[in-house]
Amino acid sequence: MLTVDFRRGGWIHKNGVSTRPGYYPYPSHVNTSSYVSVKLSGTNDTNYLMWKAQMMCLVQSHDMVGFIDGTLKPRKPNVNSKKKANTILRRIILEADYYQEWKRSDSLVKGWIFGSLSQRVLVKVVGLDTSHDVWKKLETTMTNKINNNNIINGPNSNNVDNNTINKSTRSKDKAHYIELYRAIRSDDWAKAQEIFHTDKDALTAEIDFDGHCAIHLGNALHFAAMVDNAQAAKMLVEKNPCLLFTVDDETCLPIHRAILNNHKTSFEYLLDVSKEHIRLCETETYLSPFEGKIGASLITAVIDAGHFGSRENLKEMKTEEYPHSPPCGPYALVHTDDAYNLIMEFPDMARTKDGNNIPLKSIASKWDAYLSGTQYNFYQIFLYSYIPTGKDCFDGANMIDDIEKQDTYNVKRRSIYVKFWEVILLHVPHIKRLQEQKVKHHQALRLLMCICEELGKNSYCDHVTHYCDAITQALDNDIPEAIEAMTKYFPEAIWTTTCGSNISQYAITKRCEKVYNFLVHKLDGKNLYRNCFDKEGNNLLHLAGLLAPIEKLNLISGSALQMQRELQWFEEVKKFVHPSNWDLKNGKALTPIMVFRREHEALRQNGEAWMKKAADSYMITAALIITIAFAAAITVPCGNNSDTGKAICATQASFIIFAVSDSISLFTSTTSLLLFLSILTARYRDEDFLYRLPNRLMFGLVMLFLSVTSMIIAFSATLYLLFGEGKPWILIPIAALTCLPIASFVRLQFPLLVELISSTYGHGIFAKHSDHRNK
Repeated sequence: MLTVDFRRGGWIHKNGVSTRPGYYPYPSHVNTSSYVSVKLSGTNDTNYLMWKAQMMCLVQSHDMVGFIDGTLKPRKPNVNSKKKANTILRRIILEADYYQEWKRSDSLVKGWIFGSLSQRVLVKVVGLDTSHDVWKKLETTMTNKINNNNIINGPNSNNVDNNTINKSTRSKDKAHYIELYRAIRSDDWAKAQEIFHTDKDALTAEIDFDGHCAIHLGNALHFAAMVDNAQAAKMLVEKNPCLLFTVDDETCLPIHRAILNNHKTSFEYLLDVSKEHIRLCETETYLSPFEGKIGASLITAVIDAGHFGSRENLKEMKTEEYPHSPPCGPYALVHTDDAYNLIMEFPDMARTKDGNNIPLKSIASKWDAYLSGTQYNFYQIFLYSYIPTGKDCFDGANMIDDIEKQDTYNVKRRSIYVKFWEVILLHVPHIKRLQEQKVKHHQALRLLMCICEELGKNSYCDHVTHYCDAITQALDNDIPEAIEAMTKYFPEAIWTTTCGSNISQYAITKRCEKVYNFLVHKLDGKNLYRNCFDKEGNNLLHLAGLLAPIEKLNLISGSALQMQRELQWFEEVKKFVHPSNWDLKNGKALTPIMVFRREHEALRQNGEAWMKKAADSYMITAALIITIAFAAAITVPCGNNSDTGKAICATQASFIIFAVSDSISLFTSTTSLLLFLSILTARYRDEDFLYRLPNRLMFGLVMLFLSVTSMIIAFSATLYLLFGEGKPWILIPIAALTCLPIASFVRLQFPLLVELISSTYGHGIFAKHSDHRNK
C-alpha cells in the first residue's frame, strides 16, 4: 500500500520497502509502462497527443506535476543571518541538501519521460538539465510541428496521410532493408540508389535497431565536412538544409566533423548556415548544435582546436566604421574569436557539459594559450610588456601620464607612436609573432572569464561539477592565471580537492612552481594553508620531501641539478609553513627531513656519480693545460740573449701578450684542477647539493674556460712571433683559427655553466616575478 504524507509531501511505502521521506515526493517504485504505453516518436500529431495524455496521468497521479510545469522549485533554507556568525556556512550546506533532494525527484520525472521517447526524439532533449526543460522543449517542438501541418494540409487532413505512410513503413520488417544497410555501410551508392527507386519508403524507414534512417547512416554532408570540401557542403545545404542538423551513428553533426578534423573553412561555413537555418530545430525534431550536450561538445571541440582567438591579417579600418576606436591610423588588427562569440550568442553552451566535454575544463587545459605556459628570454619579456594588442593597439592614452597635460601632446607625437608600431608589426617578423602570442593569451583569459561568468548563473551545486576538473587541469599544466580567474568567480574553488589533496598540497607534490607562487604571494587566504595536513598526517613540508614526478625532474639536466632543485623546493616550503611543523612527525613517525632523505637517496647517489664523472673529465683537461702552459713558460719563443739571458723579443707587444696569456692559463688551470679535486673528495651530504657542490663546479668551469682561452691566445702570439714579423696579413688566419676551439668550448660547455649560474644565483623559481599579464 502506498500513502502520502501530506504534511511534508513525502511518500511512504507500507509493505516493507520505503523511500526516504522528504519534502519532495519520490515514488521510485512506479512502473511507468503501466501508465505510458505509447512511445513518443514525433511521426504524427496523434502520437504526441496520446503520449502527452498518458504522461500527464502518470505525473498527476503521483503529485509530480510541479516538476514539469516549473512551479516546484528547490526550497530555500529558513536561516536568520542576523543571529549567528556561522549562518552563511549553514545556509550553503542546507541549500545543497535541499537542492540534492529536489534534484533526486526531478531526475525521476525526467527518467520517466526519457524512457518513453524514441531515440530520434530522445537525442533532441538528452542534454537538458531538468524535467521542466525537457517537457517545454517537447511541447514547443511538437506544437510547432502540428501547427505547420495544419497550415499546409488543413486541420483535418494531417493524420490520414501520415498514418497511411507510417503503416506502410511499419509493415515492413527491418530485415527488408538489410540490403540497403549493407550498401550504405560499404559505400555502394549505386545499389542504394536502385533500392530507393524501387522502394520510396526506404528513404524514411528505420533500417537498424537504433532507429536510424538511411540519411543518418549516409549523410554526405558529414563526409564533405570531414574532407574540408566547402563547395560540396554548400551544394548539399542548398539542396536540403535539414542535413545540417542530422546526426551520424556517433551522434555528431556535420559541424562537429568539420571542427574535429580542424577544417576551419568548412567549420565557418557550416557555422554560418547553421545559424541561418536554426529555426528548423524549433519546428522539427532536429538536433540544434547550440543546445544541450551537443552544444557542449561543439564548444569544447572549438576550444580544443584553438579557435578561441585566431588572428587575421592587418586590415584596413575606416574611422566611420569604428567610431569608438582611438585614432590609430589607417590599419588596425582585426581578431576573430569563434568560441567567445559562440558563448556570447548561445550562453547555454558554456553552462552545459557532455560527459568529459566541459568547456571550462577545455580552456583551462590549454597550457600554451597562457603566458605562464610560454618560455621567454629577457629580451622577449621586455618586448611582451610593451607591445600593444589588438584591443589596445595604438591607444594614445597609453602615452599620456597626466590627463591635464593632454593639450601639450600634439597630434604629431601620437602619430609617430602609431606609425612606429605599424612599421614594427608589419616588417619585424619575430615581434609580430610575439604580438600574436600576446593576443592569444589575452583572448584565452577573456574566454575563461566569460565561461566562468556564465557558469555563475547556474545553481550553486552545479558549479562544482564544472570547476573541479578544470582546477585539476590547471594544476597539472601549472597555469596560475586559470586558477586565479576561477577562484575569483567561485571563491569556494580554492578548497577543491584533487586526488585527496587541496590545491597547495597538490601543487607541492606535483612541483607546480607557478601555481605555488600564486598561492604564496598573491592569494589572500594563503595563511590557511600553513598548517594543513593530509589523511596520512603529512604537513606541507612532508610533501615537499617527497620525490618530484619524473616528468618534472626530466626538465632539468643532470642528477646533481635535479637534487639542487628538490632542495630548493624543500627550503622554500620550509619558509612558508609554521616553524612548529619542521620537526613534526607524520603517521609513520617520520619528520620532513627524514622523508626527504629516504625519498631522495637514489637521486643523491646519481647526483654524486654525475658530479664525480664531470669533475674527473674536467680534471684531465686542466692537467693537460697546466703541462702545456708550464712548458711554454720555460721555453721562451725566439730564444734568449746569450749575454743577458733575457728573451730576445721581450720588448715586442706580441711577446708581452704571450707572457701574460701563458701566466693566466697556468694559474687558472691550476685553480680549476684544485676545484675539481675538491669535488672528488667532498662528503656529498644532501645539503651540499644546494650551494657548495654547484659553486665548486661553476667556478671550476669558469677557470677552465679562462685557461683554455688564454692558452689559445698564447699559442697564437707565439705563431706571430715566429712567422709573422713584417707580415700583418698572417694575423687574419691566426685569429680565425683561434676562434674555432674557443667557440667549440663555448658551444658545448657554456650552456651547463649558464644553467648552474641561473639555478644557483638567478632569480629562482620562487621569486616574486613582475606580472606581465595585464600589460
